[in-house]
Amino acid sequence: MNLITRSYNTAPSRRRARARHLAAALLLAACSGSTEETETAASATDGDESTGTSDASSDASAGSSTSSGDETATSSTSETTGEPTEDAAITYHRDVRPVLAQRCLQCHADGKIAPFPLTTYDEVFELRELVALTVLNRQMPPWLAAPDCNNYEGDPTLPQETIDMIEAWVADGAPEGDPGDFVEPPAPPSEELPRVDVELTIPEPYTPQGTTDDYRCFILDWPEQGDAYVTGFRAVPGAIEEVHHAIAFAIPPSKLPEYEALDAASPGSGYECFGGPGGEINDPEDAGIWLGVWVPGAAPALYPEGTGLRIEPGSKVVLQLHYNIPPGGAVPDTSTVQFRIEPTVAREAFMMLWADIAWLQGDMQIPAGAPSTTHVWEFDPTSIMSFLTDIIPSNVPIELHSAAHHMHTLGVRGQHSIRRAVGDDTCLLDIPRWDFNWQGSFKFSQPITFYPTDRLRLECEYDNSGGAGDVNWGDGTSDEMCLGVYYVTEVE
Repeated sequence: MNLITRSYNTAPSRRRARARHLAAALLLAACSGSTEETETAASATDGDESTGTSDASSDASAGSSTSSGDETATSSTSETTGEPTEDAAITYHRDVRPVLAQRCLQCHADGKIAPFPLTTYDEVFELRELVALTVLNRQMPPWLAAPDCNNYEGDPTLPQETIDMIEAWVADGAPEGDPGDFVEPPAPPSEELPRVDVELTIPEPYTPQGTTDDYRCFILDWPEQGDAYVTGFRAVPGAIEEVHHAIAFAIPPSKLPEYEALDAASPGSGYECFGGPGGEINDPEDAGIWLGVWVPGAAPALYPEGTGLRIEPGSKVVLQLHYNIPPGGAVPDTSTVQFRIEPTVAREAFMMLWADIAWLQGDMQIPAGAPSTTHVWEFDPTSIMSFLTDIIPSNVPIELHSAAHHMHTLGVRGQHSIRRAVGDDTCLLDIPRWDFNWQGSFKFSQPITFYPTDRLRLECEYDNSGGAGDVNWGDGTSDEMCLGVYYVTEVE
């Protein structure tokens, strides 16, 4: 049984610039806001840094598809190589500013979640080495997925020629250039749903507690009296400067008493939660239905045409909000979630949570002091699909439309793949350096077919080298998880 988740040659000036970049590392740290095989290493394995190009502090990694911002290469760069032409110096207004406008200002502007704005030349010049370092290391824009695994919609990563251009600009003294040279780039994806049918707001203003992070869940009444299918999701933070991510879950009537008890037992609005909606996850229904996830700057979740997630009457929505408390202190928040719904859909979707049931029963040990513990599990979900859900029969092909990975704070990396019974294996999602703060869902550019007798493989690695005790599966901040989340339909 299982549970339902190219660069320039380095000239001396470039080497000096890279040395200066190292001075920005301290700033970076401040800004980072069924088969099972288990391996516990006694020491860190060699070459861990080669596992990928995303970073665990802000987790940006190049995607394997050409990103939508390739248009940001400007007149000072060659159209074919991205290298500067000999007759034009790279400048802020002509070359760097369009990149920031398209890829960074959704977060790095006054009143947004990032800890500093990048809206003027003076602001960028002051932090030029940090900017160069974070894009060089592919820490920004935030993106967990590694290259050469799959193609995803909405990949915000920068092409290598743009990264080289920014690094060369800093090495050349970061000249400002002529403001008249700025050309507005294509707009980033809209943060609005095309239509809002249901809007829910947390019951009362909530001021985050603590000094750094607060994870809080709120129970929201679902107004629809009949079956409704969620086809789009978006969160609208009330205090954008402190809401770091939001995840919505639909809790069916049979599970509501457990969650309402958590709410009643907690003083004030909502209740503390961390790895999920707050309740214990011991069987496929315990976590409800994962309706969507939002992170700052993200486009809304729009599910494939003709598909949707059913919410049965009497259900409620649990909204998990991660508050990242700003330096000036917390402020009251009244966040809202929005849904696009339909009364019927051609294909009902199933949000499949994927993990080894043995892990949930305590067989996912991560020993104290171990720098590398890896848990792996693979199985054919189609063989038991009718047990997991009543909307897709067993032993028929299914389509995977997106993948999300979930671990807690000991997580190092994660990987999802299909072990094919016939033909080459398919990489679904590779996260070389995990960051709990930047988790999200990755929608495939094209749906991926999974056939009966294929095996869905999930792998998670953890670092408990500084831990005082063993860690196992659980919902708390001191526990861990290894979970895949997939948006699944029957093949059309």
